[in-house]
Amino acid sequence: MNFFLTFYHTLRFWIVIIILSIILGTIATVLGIFDKSGNQSHKVAALWSKLICRWNGIKVEITGAENILLDQPQIFIANHQGYYDIFALAGYLGVQLRWVSKSVLFRIPFMGWAMSAAGYIPVERTNRKQSYQAFLSTLEAIKAGSSVVVFPEGTRSEDGNIGVFKKGSQLLAQRAIVPMVPVTIIGTRDIIRKGSMVIHPKAVRIIISPCIALGEKDAKKGDEILQDIRNIICENFKTT
Repeated sequence: MNFFLTFYHTLRFWIVIIILSIILGTIATVLGIFDKSGNQSHKVAALWSKLICRWNGIKVEITGAENILLDQPQIFIANHQGYYDIFALAGYLGVQLRWVSKSVLFRIPFMGWAMSAAGYIPVERTNRKQSYQAFLSTLEAIKAGSSVVVFPEGTRSEDGNIGVFKKGSQLLAQRAIVPMVPVTIIGTRDIIRKGSMVIHPKAVRIIISPCIALGEKDAKKGDEILQDIRNIICENFKTT
């Protein structure tokens, strides 16, 4: 019985994501022709993400939504548990976001076209020059008024534990001079395990903690602030 239920959930997930990608990806791509800011295309991408959660039985609960800054860009610093982190955050944060994503994703029909239309930023992490260009493009997106999500662990968790945070998010915040918002994601790892394509619908919880401002004079404290953010996320993760 469990096998057939898992097969059903997995098949439903791929059917939903393919159909939504074709329909909403086309709409986002067309909107991008007329709206070069990418804002309208991102709204369609956010709807795409929310529907992927809802139509696959994933309930997303947000705690601390009042800590999201609605009047200025911010950098969301989040732990990375699984694929569904992206769907949950894109669909439920409710602000203009620009994602830094693997360049190979931009070559996927419909989805990749929509990502380009929404102003998302491709990166090839093994190419230092291209990675630096992605860093500069992300700075430009923030200065244009969009928020970004950063997973400072750099990859999805293998064992569910929160890994070491890399410095890129702190450097980005220092250059852009915008607040950093700690985000704790719980439950997504159990939906799709790393290295698997099998779906197990679970509830997802997102905890938004109060922002931490980082000014130009705080450069020397950058490592400490990033560690403080990791501690906040780890504490939230442990107490749930």
